[in-house]
Amino acid sequence: MSRNLFRFKPPSRASVPGPSSRDYLIANADRAILISDDGIRQSKHLHNIVRKKRRVRVDAVSGSEVLVQAGNKRKRYASSEEPMSEFHEVAQLYLDETVRAHGLGYSTSSPCCALCKQAVGAEAERGSGRRRFFRCTDCGVFLQCLECCLARHNLAPLHTLEEWVDNSRWRRLTLKAIGVVYQLGHEGFECKFPDPLLRSLTVVHTNGIHQIQYRYCKCKRSDTCNNLQQLHRNHWFPATKTDPDTAVTSQVLDLYRLLNVVGNLNARDFITSLERLTDATHSTGMNWLPDTYKAFLRVSRQSAFLQRARRRARAHDPNGLQATKEGELTPNCWPCPHDGRNLPPGWRDVAKEYQYLYRLIVALDANFKLKNRIRKNEIDDPSLGPGWGSFVEPRRYKKHLRKYVAEKDISTCIAFAALTQKETRNTAGLRVSGVGGCVCARHECMRPNGLGDLQKGERYANMDYILVSALGDVDLKEYTVSYDIACQWRKNFKTRMEKLPKALQRDFDDVLVQCGLPVWHALAHEEECTNENNLSLLSGVGKSDGEGIERLWAILNGIAFQTKEMSLGNRADTVEDRLDAHNFLKNLGQGDALRRRLIVAIAERARQVDAFKEINKTISTEKRNEWQTQIDAFLEDRTLPNPYVMKKQNGPSEADIRAKLRAEEQAEAREGQAPLHATSATAFLTAGLQLEETQRKIRAGVAAKSQLTADRQSKEVYTPGSVRMLATEAERRADDTPAPAAERVRLWLPSELPQEERASGCKGNLVEMEARLRESQSTDSLSAIRLALHSKRHLISFRHGNIGGQVRMTRSHSIVDQLGIRVDALAAKYNDARRALLVLRGEGYAPHLRKLEKEDLRLEGEGGEHDTEADRSDRAAAKKLGSIGGRPLREVGKTSVLSWIWTARGALDSEEEDLHESLRIEWSRAKARKTRWEEEVDLLREEMRRVIRYLAWEVETWEARAAAAEMRADVTQEARSGLRGYALAQAALHRELSEHFRKEWSMNVNEATTDLTGDVTTDLRKRGLAGGVASSSYGWLQLTKDQIPHWDTIQNAPLRPFSSASGIEASVHATPMDGVEQGVTAQAGPSLGDVPKDSNAKAGDTPTALE
Repeated sequence: MSRNLFRFKPPSRASVPGPSSRDYLIANADRAILISDDGIRQSKHLHNIVRKKRRVRVDAVSGSEVLVQAGNKRKRYASSEEPMSEFHEVAQLYLDETVRAHGLGYSTSSPCCALCKQAVGAEAERGSGRRRFFRCTDCGVFLQCLECCLARHNLAPLHTLEEWVDNSRWRRLTLKAIGVVYQLGHEGFECKFPDPLLRSLTVVHTNGIHQIQYRYCKCKRSDTCNNLQQLHRNHWFPATKTDPDTAVTSQVLDLYRLLNVVGNLNARDFITSLERLTDATHSTGMNWLPDTYKAFLRVSRQSAFLQRARRRARAHDPNGLQATKEGELTPNCWPCPHDGRNLPPGWRDVAKEYQYLYRLIVALDANFKLKNRIRKNEIDDPSLGPGWGSFVEPRRYKKHLRKYVAEKDISTCIAFAALTQKETRNTAGLRVSGVGGCVCARHECMRPNGLGDLQKGERYANMDYILVSALGDVDLKEYTVSYDIACQWRKNFKTRMEKLPKALQRDFDDVLVQCGLPVWHALAHEEECTNENNLSLLSGVGKSDGEGIERLWAILNGIAFQTKEMSLGNRADTVEDRLDAHNFLKNLGQGDALRRRLIVAIAERARQVDAFKEINKTISTEKRNEWQTQIDAFLEDRTLPNPYVMKKQNGPSEADIRAKLRAEEQAEAREGQAPLHATSATAFLTAGLQLEETQRKIRAGVAAKSQLTADRQSKEVYTPGSVRMLATEAERRADDTPAPAAERVRLWLPSELPQEERASGCKGNLVEMEARLRESQSTDSLSAIRLALHSKRHLISFRHGNIGGQVRMTRSHSIVDQLGIRVDALAAKYNDARRALLVLRGEGYAPHLRKLEKEDLRLEGEGGEHDTEADRSDRAAAKKLGSIGGRPLREVGKTSVLSWIWTARGALDSEEEDLHESLRIEWSRAKARKTRWEEEVDLLREEMRRVIRYLAWEVETWEARAAAAEMRADVTQEARSGLRGYALAQAALHRELSEHFRKEWSMNVNEATTDLTGDVTTDLRKRGLAGGVASSSYGWLQLTKDQIPHWDTIQNAPLRPFSSASGIEASVHATPMDGVEQGVTAQAGPSLGDVPKDSNAKAGDTPTALE
């Protein structure tokens, strides 16, 4: 439809409004009126609109500050910054174009076929008769005559066709309606001997639901393939084996599986969407479409199962699909240890202290969201691969559970006894109350046969069977199991093992099996239980948090609504398909995940090592050896006293603390009210310090009597300089300004005087005397702080383990709050004394007396400044866990270091045995933190090496399968070609992944962080956060250099896990198990093939700037 264009010049300048108005901007634009050919419709448009300049806010930067890369700022475009504002200017234009698509477009005046150039439609009516014309939205929007359309779509029977009818509109119709017949067996091309029977088929495709006509091939090609194979070879999956009426294309199956595993889209909504895409009026009944929902359900389930089998090389096994082993269809976790695949030769002979590098760490838990209802009159619908994937083999599993129908599990841990009662309360109408699962704790991949249905809550009979099935044929020397009820579950585990089926029983006598509580769930257990079983205190686990299975449950919960009404077989296949995608994506993400975690681990290791060195050197060798012996003994025998917790008999009682507080308050009150007599210099200084203390109390809200008058009389004798300062201060104060309150008056002790006044305005050795008093005041305050914190720690521990009831808990909270207030008061007193001491003696004096920060006064696991936050955490834990009497929800994953106050000079000189006990606990926990981060660095580097070895094993295995496929005589030549091509494609994929991971990990910390964040600025503004950045779950989304502690120290430390202790490069011709391709230059040494044989070197130990 052509249009005439009339342009109007803008009005004269005299009539134009002010330049800041909207009318001015419009007036200075070119205005155009577009009129259609028929003169019916017109539209107005503005062109060349003058943009109003926007005011730019000036950056708040001082004139002397240098801007980083000021000349390389990213350009800003309105189209990307404010796309919706830009859209309004073209909305009418876009709307016109969408309507234009419903007409003939450029062919309006003279329609003709774009392929044969013959006139069609109204122009053809004057010649040989009217010819029909069409357009295909898949081929393009050009016009096609009937003959060209038929010829073109004999090869593309699933395109969407429209016909121009009544010379006025487009109407959708099927290719079947114009006579298209698709020839199977020849990809649509002509067959010399086609089947004479013309058949109809409904095909579900990505662009809708199609009804087509087709013929089978009956030439000699059909001798090697039946009708079902002809459909499959055309990428059409038949819904039934005999005379199928419905087929689904491989493209739509791939699309649905992706939408299902990513967006939780169910089959019903997907098919409904395709029906509406085909015909929006289908739901009204005006136009009929065949019901393809049930057929699509069957086909999508079968296709997903076959895809999992193909990826696990089941098509390459000469014994066939039925020879699949249990758990074989579950993708393995690449970083986890697999003997014969990614472990180096001789790993079993490594020293005991390094065996943790080859330990399997798993997490066990139950999920009560994945329920399943009892359905009446349900037909038997088994899983397509029972026991081949993530679920345990159902028949043996149910046979085992029948022996434990009446058995009840006993829990002595109050919090989780309540949790179990809560989760097993409502099971009416359910045949499955949830699932139990086992995942690798460090990488969150589901273990093969690591999932099983629960019938009546989280019983040991279920979880034991699931765990042992998940371990499968793994043969390692060490295992760690993280379980939120490990404190109860581990009891009598070996006895229960004897009740399992013979095929599952394992001998754990010669292996190490550790059991621990996940770090977050541990906080809901009893205090004694938490301290004994906390995963963070177990050796060899690094910073594993054990909570990874909870993150997996969050993913599976998205399909809980779908699977609740399914048959058990369909439910199992659906869940396994989701887990297959989950494991695959977790493996693909190891390059980035391990790199991020290693950056943090290297930084935190440096932080903890440096902190522990400072602490360790202040403690005598005798004490260190004694404490280390206690830790080693506890790690060997968990029945011995726990060195990480306070002994119950240590520490004052609640009554002792209350009496001590009352006595201190009375003594301070007496001292504050005592009359002052300036009879000596010492008395004068003592009075000044007492006045300073009184002022602190007044500022804190405690009433006290003024002692300023007596102090003024003493100043005239001992510090005449202060009298001059007071006079100067009074002169500067305006007449109408009131005098400062008593607590704000400056006392003008020698430490408050300027340097020149201190030298001339203080009599005798008054400055030296105040310095000595200030130093003793600092050390005494620090000692009092340690005692107060020790009492607070003991009281909190005693409250958690022994106090119950609202009255007693309220009273206990009150005392803890009083202790917290006293600690703050002592800290203020210490900081004031220290500040005065440094003024008198110089900044470099007494380096052991550091400034006290709030973090230095906080006990590990304390919820708030005065423990009042712990009360709120108690309620939060109880609410979130559904437990009764839940423990405080302390911060999880926050890294910390031992406060310097516990190792400052004089800490070990105290005769308080209880204080030594507190120091021992702090030292032990600090050493545990250091050791865990050292283990984390070693584990991450070993996991990187295992990923490379596993990928190398995959490459070699797939290449061997490709070679074996060419030798198979039981399949056709075409099948051999497909088997070889698929195997080589998989080998190439794994080789490319290995190269990609190597590139990501062959960096130092600086390069890796820049690559992750895109930060190429030279101004890093490094500040090193006091609390660190690491969390056990590594749950942060972005990693910046600003957040990394010890950046200057670790930025050149290598991530690369392939360097040897000597750093010598050599050309390595490694075996496949070593994980290096033939002839690849790599770092020699213990990186991929060697393991440490002595205690002087760890496997894959890499020299860094830290060591």
